[in-house]
Parts: sequence; structure tokens; C-alpha cells
Amino acid sequence: MKYLDHPFLKPGKMEARLYQELLATRAIEQGNTLIVAPTALGKTPIALMVSLHYLAQEPKKKILFLAPTKPLVAQHLKSFEDFTNILELDMMTGETPAKKRRQKWDDARVLFATPQTIESCLFAGDVSLDDISLIVFDEAHRAVGDYAYVFIADQYKRKTKGHMLALTASPGSSREKIQEVCGNLFIKNVEVRTEKDDDVKPYVHEKDFEWIYVDLPEEYAEIKELIEGEMKASLTVLKSLGMAKNTSIKWYNRRNLLKMQQYLMKIKGKNPQAWKAISHVAALMKLHHAHELVEAQGIDQVREYFEKLWKEETKASKRMRESAKMQKAKVLVEKAVAEEIHHPKIEKLLELLGGKEHLANPKGLPGQAIVFTHYRTSSKRVAKFLNDNGITARRFVGQTTREGEKGLRQKEQIEMINEFRNGCFQVLVATSVGEEGLDIPSVDLVVFYEPVASEIRKIQRAGRTGRHGTGRVVVLITKGTVDEAYYWASKRKEKNMKEALEEISSTPIAEKQQTLKEFSTPGKVTIFVDNRERASGITRELMRNDGIAIKPMQLPVGDFLVSERVVVERKSANDFVQSMIDGRLFGQAQALKDNFRNPIILIEGEDLYSVRNVHPNAIRGALAAIAIDFQIPIIWSTGVEDSAAIITVLAKREQEDQKRNVRLRGDKRAMTDRDQQEFLVGGLPGVGGLLAKDLLSHFGTVEKVFKADERKLKKVGKIGPKKAKEIRRVLTKKYSE
Repeated sequence: MKYLDHPFLKPGKMEARLYQELLATRAIEQGNTLIVAPTALGKTPIALMVSLHYLAQEPKKKILFLAPTKPLVAQHLKSFEDFTNILELDMMTGETPAKKRRQKWDDARVLFATPQTIESCLFAGDVSLDDISLIVFDEAHRAVGDYAYVFIADQYKRKTKGHMLALTASPGSSREKIQEVCGNLFIKNVEVRTEKDDDVKPYVHEKDFEWIYVDLPEEYAEIKELIEGEMKASLTVLKSLGMAKNTSIKWYNRRNLLKMQQYLMKIKGKNPQAWKAISHVAALMKLHHAHELVEAQGIDQVREYFEKLWKEETKASKRMRESAKMQKAKVLVEKAVAEEIHHPKIEKLLELLGGKEHLANPKGLPGQAIVFTHYRTSSKRVAKFLNDNGITARRFVGQTTREGEKGLRQKEQIEMINEFRNGCFQVLVATSVGEEGLDIPSVDLVVFYEPVASEIRKIQRAGRTGRHGTGRVVVLITKGTVDEAYYWASKRKEKNMKEALEEISSTPIAEKQQTLKEFSTPGKVTIFVDNRERASGITRELMRNDGIAIKPMQLPVGDFLVSERVVVERKSANDFVQSMIDGRLFGQAQALKDNFRNPIILIEGEDLYSVRNVHPNAIRGALAAIAIDFQIPIIWSTGVEDSAAIITVLAKREQEDQKRNVRLRGDKRAMTDRDQQEFLVGGLPGVGGLLAKDLLSHFGTVEKVFKADERKLKKVGKIGPKKAKEIRRVLTKKYSE
């Protein structure tokens, strides 16, 4: 076996593979490159070779290696540790304390990170992408919509002439989706390798695909029929209201029901019948989910879902509980659970993993396996069933807490992967979090507990086996159910993806056009942005404008501060109505009015009256109160880009045309002496309104507060040594522009 030789590589560590060297060379020669190759062909070594090239070429700069999850970040870090002699390697994720991030950034030559962490650092101004010669985007198919990859690539392209390398096994099912990924990452060159390429074949291990069909038990079929009867009843009502063309259950899948729901929300203010229809569509969505659980998952999952529905107080859930069909279905579900009538998939799964023979022969399990389930509840039931039958299984789920059940922290995920790799248990039962990039070489078998409609997820799941030897992939399909529809959908999308890749890789790629041009004259204006607005996407749009300087922080009032007198409170249409319902709206309006001479409320969304079940007159009344009683102007925007453009115009008008300053506290209208005293003291570091009152009550005057030394300041509640020291530092520091 031949090994690569490089000053940064450990001798005899990295196997020399011609196709990897060729792909790395193409990426270096052609500029920003997307590499599409099946899982297990070694995309990480390609990224490593490209990284070493730029480390040698630009020794004063560093490499940023991004991956979607902490386990993947840790995995890539370990690969570099194993193969290279570079000592300055480090990782940074959401669990890294903010105060340590800058130090890690400064010290590392190659930094491995989750994109959300880097995005957060960029918002805060803690790091500069000028330091980076290459960014690697692993699992690059995620670079769509508002995902952090898109923002990071945009900022990098604007501010540097650095390089980007994107890696994925499955970029998307259509030319449009693949072009979106390429556009968002400014890709100039696409390199595709398949298992059929001559230079790849020697390194490819066979994957045996097997599709096992099972029949739905009679008990399940009866429950399914009752649910379908209830669905038809709701569809009949919708048809009578003129909201549905037919009562075919097959046509009204989840996607079409969501479209219908969105349509009804838009017309509910104009059509009284829409209100009734909305409730029936909500019921259909719940019934559709129950129907899918019966067909593809298991009776325990159905019972758990029914228990949840029986506790809900919505009109849709109440109507279902009162239905004779659903009451009978619930009784049959309880009976099936009591009689342990399992879904045939789970029995077939036990057979695949060693079956009852495994109880007598602990070594009967053919290696290790990963079982993928779509639902977290299914992962729980499957893992319990396997453990109850003598096969050691652990659940691998995401971090999010759902319905009272805690997820796995990233540290726990990494520990579990390492334990699985070391043979501590036999079966990993994983949800979608286990589909991307995990290197578990001992897996001999991957089981799809159900097919998935996504070609990306199908390829990712199958890629968990056959990495270091022949692999086996088994897909469990229930005959005549949604399983079959999902299976054929993924097959069709995978075929489309291959055709689109062939077309794209043979034609030049147009570079993405820049958006949100500067409004008028050059030169930066400053906008203070509340930290909680980062998720809205407006901050990303503002940062794309080279004439805007963003200062993220926790604003006490408003969301975007553009001058000493103007602050913008941004509300989506949904949030505006929700703030009416929960009573926040007028309190926020009063706070805006109390603190700023010219506050503005920006409402984002085209149809305010369609987002919630609130009468339009109530919304109109709230708008009238804001405009007349509080005298706050309301500006409407069509979406995120429009909102960013409006805020940009406001900031430029205030700071460039009107020559107004931007500062953290607003320019109030007429203030009493007491207001002004609290205002002055409240501006001290870490003080704010309540503590300002305490300080003034203790010392008596603003002058005495400002003259107090650290010892005296610490006598006031909530002022410790650090805060007292910071107050004195600011008060005594010499002013400079």
C-alpha cells in the first residue's frame, strides 16, 4: 500500500488514492468546488489534502472546517489529529463558552466548528473571516434557505478572496436544488464521482439491497379503516363547503393538507365558511398522522398518539373524541396493545438481527447494525423491544426536548458513538440525526424501519454501511401503504439527482448575484440589533450590505436602533396577532413611546388577517390604537429582504442625511428631573432602570453616584466587585473619538 508524503502528514498514515488526489488537485486549480461522491469514498481526506495545500501556501492564515453537528465536528478533528502533525487543532461548538471562543479562534491553525457557532461569532463581531484561506462545508446539501452555511459563505465572499470546498453525497433531486446549493456557496466547479467510475471501483465495497414486504395485520387494518372513515367524514364536510374537490384520502396527503390550510387562513376574513373548514383540515392532519402510524410504525406508537389527542382541547380533537368511529378505533388499539399484536416489521427486525436464536447464542448477531426510524416514539419502542429480546440496543436521537422527553446532548451523542464503535452494544436505533457523516466502520447491516421519500436521506442512511467491507441494506415495507409511496418517491428523486448532476457537471456554473445594494452614498452607518432578532434573517440581510455596521446586543426596548431618536420594533404578522392575544402589544408600544422620540413598528407579512383565528375587527382596533393613542407610525414590509431594506433606508436617512448619532438609549420626549436622573445613572455599565433607582435612593444625587468609589458602590445591592470596578473604569477613562 502506498502512502502520501507531505511535511504536514504523519509518515505512513494516509493511503494514496489516485481519485482523491485528482479531486483535490481539481479543487485547487478550478476554485470553489463542490465534490459529490458516495459515502465511504473518503471526502474528508480530499478536504485534508486541499487544506494542507493552503496551509503551506498561506502560512499566516487558517482553515475553517464546518460540519452540521458536534459529533461530526469531533470526527473531523480526530481525522486531522490521526493523519497530520499539526498541533494547533481545535473545535468550537454551541457548548463552547462565549468567552473562550475568541481565544480558540486566535490559537488554532485548523478550526473545526458548527456553522451556527461561527454565525453567532460573526454577528457579535468576535471573529474575522479575513484570517481564513479555506472554508470546508461538509454535508453541503444543507446550504439552502436560512441555514448558517449560506450566511457564512456570503460574508466570506464579500470580504475575502479566499477559497471554498463543499462536500456531499447527495446535493438534491433536481437541477434547481443543486444550483441553489452551488449558488449559495459560490461554486464554480462541480466534481462528481460514482461507484461505477473506473478509478473508484477498487475502493468500493458492495452493498446488498433487500426490500422486505410485510402484510398489515387484520387488527391494524380494521383500525386503519375506521380512521379512513373519519377522514372521509371531514372531507365530505369540506366538499359541502366548497373547499375540497373530492373525498379521496390518497390525494389529501400532508403536503396538500398544508397547502389547503394556508389557503383557508388567507381567505378566512372574506369567507365565513373558511373558519369551519380550518377546524376540519386540522382534524385531517391529525388523522393523517395516526393513519401513517398504523400503516408504517406500530400499535404502541398509535396508542401514545391517541392519548395525546384525548388530552387536547382543540375543536378538532374534541370532535374526534366524540366520533363513534374514533372511539371504536381507540378501543381496538388498547385491545391490540393488551394482546401484544406487534407490527410485523418489528418481528421481522428481530429476525434480521439474530431472532430467537440470539437468546441461546449471544454471538449469533451478525456484527453490528443501525436501525433508522422516522419517529422518535418508534425509536423508543424498537429499542425497548430489542432489549427485551436479548439484543443490546441504544437510542440515538437529537438534542431537542420533545413532549417532556429530553434529547441527547452533543457530548452524550459523541460518547454513544464511541461506545458503539468499541462494541459496547450491538444495535444503534437512530432517528435522522444519525444519517449524516458518522464513521462507524463495524456496521454490517443498516435497516430502514420505513422507507423515506427524500433521496438525500435514503443515500445518507445507506451510506452508514459498506464503508470497510460488504454491507447490507434492508428496507422494511408494509404492502399497500404509505411505505410503498415513499419508496418509489425516493427512487424517482435519486434518479433525477443523478441526471441533474451529469448535466450540471458538464456545463459552466453562473456565479450568484449579490443583493441588497447600498442605498445612497458610500460609508458605513451603524445599526444596533437586538440579539433575539438573529433568527429573523434580517440581520443576515443587513450584514450583506457593505455600508452597514451591525452591533448585536440585548436592547432593552425595540429590535433595531438606527439613531438616538428612532428605534424599530419588528413584528411578523403572526407575532403581532399573538402579542395582541397575550397582552404584550400595548405594553411594548408604551415602552417604545417612553424611550424614543420617533419609534416605529414594522409589521412583516402580506396578510395580517389570515395568520390566527382572531376577528379582523380586533386587529384593526389594535392598529388604530397604536397609530392614534400611542402616535407610533406603522410600516408594512413584504418579507425579510424588504424589512432589511426599510431599516437600511431609515438608518441612512437618520445618520447620513439628518446627521444624527446612534446610541444605546433613546432620545425621550419631555422628561421630568427624576426621569433624567434615572436615565443618566441607568447608562452606567450593568446598571439599568431598577438598579439606577437603588443607587439614587442610596446616594441621593447623580453627582454622589458618579463620585462614589468602588467600596461605596458595593454597598448597594446587586453591585459586586466586578460591576463596581467597571463603573469606575468607564467614569474615569479619558474620552477619545
